[in-house]
Amino acid sequence: MNAEDVELCRVYGQMSREYMSERSWDECEPQLREGWLRLRRNPDLSWEDAAPLVQTFWQLTPASPA
Repeated sequence: MNAEDVELCRVYGQMSREYMSERSWDECEPQLREGWLRLRRNPDLSWEDAAPLVQTFWQLTPASPA
């Protein structure tokens, strides 16, 4: 995973959290997986490899007020 991949994981995790703040990671994970497969720039970076980092950024981002 290179710096661009890490940055994409950061942006994806943070923006997803802001957009889906009322839902849990477990509820959102299938939708996030589908989005990642469309969004990723590196076709060799699978969701299984990216998900832990995306989830970390998700968890570090405060949920938006409802």
